[in-house]
Amino acid sequence: MLNMDKKDLKILTELDKDARQSNQQIGRKVGLSKEVVKYRIDKLIEDKTIIRFHAVINYFKLGIMKFKLYLRLTNANKEKIEEIANYFFRHKKTEWVVTTTGRWDLIVGFLVKNANEFDDEIQIAMNKFSKSIIEKAVTTTLELSHQSREFLKDSESKKREIVYHTLKDPLAKVDDVDLEILKILVNNSRIPITQIASRLKTTARIAQYKIDSLEKKKIILAYKAQLDPPKVGRIFCKALLYLTNTTQKRLEEFILYTSSLKDAVWPQKVLGAWDFELDFELESYDRFQEILLELKEKFPDLIKNHEFCIVSKEYKLDFFPGAYREITI
Repeated sequence: MLNMDKKDLKILTELDKDARQSNQQIGRKVGLSKEVVKYRIDKLIEDKTIIRFHAVINYFKLGIMKFKLYLRLTNANKEKIEEIANYFFRHKKTEWVVTTTGRWDLIVGFLVKNANEFDDEIQIAMNKFSKSIIEKAVTTTLELSHQSREFLKDSESKKREIVYHTLKDPLAKVDDVDLEILKILVNNSRIPITQIASRLKTTARIAQYKIDSLEKKKIILAYKAQLDPPKVGRIFCKALLYLTNTTQKRLEEFILYTSSLKDAVWPQKVLGAWDFELDFELESYDRFQEILLELKEKFPDLIKNHEFCIVSKEYKLDFFPGAYREITI
């Protein structure tokens, strides 16, 4: 870990559990004053170890679907790649935009209401950059889990926390104020309740009631710190798995196992060019290869083939459409 001691790691662990905790609450758990906790968090933000504090939103409950577009580019120099990545960064319907090494050069996540809406946006992008795109693939996320970061914890930590949401989750009713709260919290989960209330032109009591209601409905699933993997000695790796002979029982065993992997952060069941995606924050590429080998040895009847990507640059990560990027707190 770069320029961090055990206290920093304990603070990051608490922020990974619940980034909306106050400095005083975190301080009591890690044995520091609230002033020292604030100082340390500010330093972690300043050196860009912490990129932002985000809320995990169950957009499936709001009738929103998640699609991912994988692009392999040709004759694309650094400037062209930046141009394409920034186009998707500015796009109002994208959630995740990264450049990668491996078979795919660019991955773009979309949050849309239906497949037709996604297809319309893809056609615009494909026409705009047709000379630079040699291949594309598309997946739709069916089930997604957000894992706690085990590498931050000490050996005495409790069992890891996993938050699931799926395309089968029942729809929940929300109003315009709820949607505004989600747009605020998704990239600014530590913003004070008084500031949220001010933006909503309401009282802190009403704002807190609305947030509590969104949590109770399991629309807001968690509050976390988004970290820059290299700053904590990690690389972001993504395995794309092609499955076969997938009985329900065997698939459930596979999902349970992958969800228990220490360094997995976002296991996803998908529909599309492949069947499962495993996102890892790992200490090395060698460890990534070891995990893939272990998976193939444990599930030889299930895993037919695999590909991989290593994220080289992340341009965007928004867990809700129209999210506000930065709000000063």
